[in-house]
Amino acid sequence: MTRWVLLVVILASVLILAGCSNEGASVVASDGNVIDIDVDIGERFFVNQMFEIFHNYRQYLGSTIRYEGMFHTIHWDDSDFHVVFRYMLGCCGEEELLGFEVKLSGAEPFPDDTWVEVVGELGQDDGFLVLHVISIMAMDERGAEFVS
Repeated sequence: MTRWVLLVVILASVLILAGCSNEGASVVASDGNVIDIDVDIGERFFVNQMFEIFHNYRQYLGSTIRYEGMFHTIHWDDSDFHVVFRYMLGCCGEEELLGFEVKLSGAEPFPDDTWVEVVGELGQDDGFLVLHVISIMAMDERGAEFVS
């Protein structure tokens, strides 16, 4: 019986890792440059991959990350902050945002709730994780706004 359990665990691990693989992924930026992707955050494992990055962020600083989500501008304390996020169910059934602040580096912000694909390098700004945008573009097809 334990042999079957071990076999199932190994098979499940292989399938999960195959689904998370991003080795060799690249994207063509809006300026035509090819960008190698270190971490490709997909819809299926969005929450798990984001939590992995947040909990082990030192391992990911400087990595090129790609994901899709909703663009939004937050006005706070006479400043504008831009984020690309998805919703997740948080504590007590409340909606929470899951994503990164994005530093646009001169690119124009999108209207709120525009579905975008963002590629950027993970860094820190005043102790907060930010994504320094290499490429950001509006997408015609929206993904899942709520992820689990």
